[in-house]
Amino acid sequence: MIALTFSLGRWQTQRGDEKAVRQAMLEARAREAPMVIGDSPGPAEALLYRHVRVTGQWIPEGQVFIDNQVAQGRAGFHVITPLRVAGGRRAVLVNRGWIARTADYPRAPDVPVPSGEAHVEGLAALPPARFLELSSETVSANVWQNLSLARYAERMRMELVPVLILAEPPAHGLVAVHERPDTGIERHREYALTWFSLAATGAVLWIVFSFRRQAP
Repeated sequence: MIALTFSLGRWQTQRGDEKAVRQAMLEARAREAPMVIGDSPGPAEALLYRHVRVTGQWIPEGQVFIDNQVAQGRAGFHVITPLRVAGGRRAVLVNRGWIARTADYPRAPDVPVPSGEAHVEGLAALPPARFLELSSETVSANVWQNLSLARYAERMRMELVPVLILAEPPAHGLVAVHERPDTGIERHREYALTWFSLAATGAVLWIVFSFRRQAP
């Protein structure tokens, strides 16, 4: 029990430290000039948390809606649309913003996809690593429970730039989605303190009962 609770405390500490590092990276790169994404953008680490620009054409049939996203105190969707990068074969996924659920839920709202050449700016991020699947079927038509770049690329048969762009500004009628890596750092530290306290309590109890057993 001591080993288990101590290891859980260390894990929560590491999660908090990881988020602190990511937030520091975001703040440092936010001050840099925007980077232009081409057909060969390099690894995700080189783009992550940078402001980027990309030109291309939207792929309407690839648009999906990520369910159970909360904004302004309401449940809704993140609208994810692929953009074919100009002059190449790759596409990059763009989070065009948040939209609330309608009376037609669980069907997604109607969000039109513009035609013609598009110019997108925004922050390069990654989809959340957390996967809470509400059922064994994670995709229903164009409504998804979570977004995974690998899952999307396989299902849509697209070659993707390895980041997700959070559009700034968002598409017309949508609410901007922002990245906050520091969200939950204090909660991780509180959990870590709780687990370390349980480990310490377990150690004290073990010592006390050990001495009692040895007493004449």
